Amino acid sequence: MLLQVLLVSLALLGHSAAERTGHKRHSFSGEYGSGSGTPFSYSGLHRRGVITALRVWEYSCSYIAGIQLQFAYTWGQAFGGERGTKHEVSLLRGERITQVSGKHSTYIYQLIISTNKGRIFFFGQPYGVSFNAIPEEPVEFLDFITGHHNGAALTGIGMHWAGPRRRGGRRAMVPVAGRSPGYPFE
Repeated sequence: MLLQVLLVSLALLGHSAAERTGHKRHSFSGEYGSGSGTPFSYSGLHRRGVITALRVWEYSCSYIAGIQLQFAYTWGQAFGGERGTKHEVSLLRGERITQVSGKHSTYIYQLIISTNKGRIFFFGQPYGVSFNAIPEEPVEFLDFITGHHNGAALTGIGMHWAGPRRRGGRRAMVPVAGRSPGYPFE
């Protein structure tokens, strides 16, 4: 009982300190899908820079087979299956993913990716239960994803959101309007 009280107190103190300083590490949306199979994560690669491109493999008239993200100019590992139709999207300078929607059931059947530049990308088919993942704060963007796959398809996906980075890896809460220094590392 005493341990529980101590843990709750520490959690509340940490949350209170974060509110006072305006600092927030990140927010999370998901995991959507069945979540069966092998877990995957792009955590760690996101420290190389922001997401600058993505690849999505989809089976025709069916589910999302696989996904791969590029951070700065480094491609991460592809997760799921690299079968079916491959789509590759390069983000524009200063463009960030601000929303990930879609449909899920046993697998991830559809992904709809929206950016701060007004571009929207559709992958897969509209089958299953809808989901809509957005960050908690309006200045946050997609930092990395986690999820599950079974080797042939994505079975779960979760989005991790974070605010803009300053040089040196620290996060700024408000981006500087009209400036984009250090792309793709901002």
